[in-house]
Amino acid sequence: MIKQIENDKKTDKYLKLLSSGINHLWNNSEGIGIDKFVINTLEILMLLEREEYLKQLNIVNKDIFDKGNGSYLRSFKSLSKNNLTINIPRTRSGEFKPLVIEILKQNQEQINELALLLYQKGLSTRDTSDIMKKFFNEDISYATISNLASNFNELRVLWENSKLDEYYKVIYCDAIYMTLRRDDSYSKEAVHIIYGVKENNKRELLSLEVNPTESSNSWDLYLQKLQNRGIKKIDLIVADGLQGLEDKIHHIFPQADFQKCVIHKIRSILLGTRPKDKEELSEDIKNVFDNFDKNSTIKKAQEKLENFILKWKIKYPQIRRYFNEGVIDYYFTYILYHQDVRRIIYTTNSIENLNKQIRKSTKNKLSFEKYDRLLDYVFMVIKDFEEKNWLRHPVYLYKKWGKVK
Repeated sequence: MIKQIENDKKTDKYLKLLSSGINHLWNNSEGIGIDKFVINTLEILMLLEREEYLKQLNIVNKDIFDKGNGSYLRSFKSLSKNNLTINIPRTRSGEFKPLVIEILKQNQEQINELALLLYQKGLSTRDTSDIMKKFFNEDISYATISNLASNFNELRVLWENSKLDEYYKVIYCDAIYMTLRRDDSYSKEAVHIIYGVKENNKRELLSLEVNPTESSNSWDLYLQKLQNRGIKKIDLIVADGLQGLEDKIHHIFPQADFQKCVIHKIRSILLGTRPKDKEELSEDIKNVFDNFDKNSTIKKAQEKLENFILKWKIKYPQIRRYFNEGVIDYYFTYILYHQDVRRIIYTTNSIENLNKQIRKSTKNKLSFEKYDRLLDYVFMVIKDFEEKNWLRHPVYLYKKWGKVK
């Protein structure tokens, strides 16, 4: 009780000293900016802290003698246009470390975090550097911003080697092309993205890779990596219509169903159609794949397809080549599943929102100089999107997951 009273008296004393110092500043504040006011207040706090430090030191160990020894100047970055140059009090032994300095260090970390956030949101290293200079008078070089972003490399490498769940309801595979420098040349390369729907209906990024082109062989390699990271069972894999991809999938995950993207197929057919026929043909081919009610069957869908071919082969004799036997069945796999989930599994369009975010974030980045820089940046964008969208908003339609009995 006595000790508590002493502590309260001591606290009151320092509060009065601090209040007196601030009042003095305030009464003489004409012409003093907010930065100067903050500096003086911090200096008063550190002087009070040094006084308390020396008193406690003498109480704990009377054999150790230390005393104040003036101060030294130190400059700290600030989120205002002026840096803060502060007198840091010191002791003769040099052991005194003001806690206020830790607060100021956090301010410096905020500067770096702001620069990294601007870069993450799509500004180039040059634009980020220019903004930091113009608004905060901070000289942050392009190389410094790139180095800050390299922190994501460690996170990405850890993620690439992390274990995945054993089971996913469905995984989606898609590629987006971005400009990358290799040696002395620049070219668009395929950024391969795979995300999966977990048993709890939340979505998760599973794979992020870069290859000069998209092919069944590249997807084969990346699916093997998923298997090596612990995935044992996938009900359905949704991807585009690359030739031979079905064989690669069934080799790695023999129990998985495969759905080729219907929207990619429709776009491919329309590209070979005359402008005056596009509207009618588009309606007809969409009707072929409109199998979303509970009475739809693969047999009925195949009959609609055959009628479509018979109608249009007069004008387009080669139209049947879009529906090769043995491959076309993979465009109707979605009909095997519950009608409530068919619209989200008959195409890779569910990954389009992510692709739009990637394009938006990279539109100011004409190219990437290094392979790792490209992957690190896209990883950063996807994980931010994942946290704000996929993990917060499970797709409850997947609660109806399962095949039609």
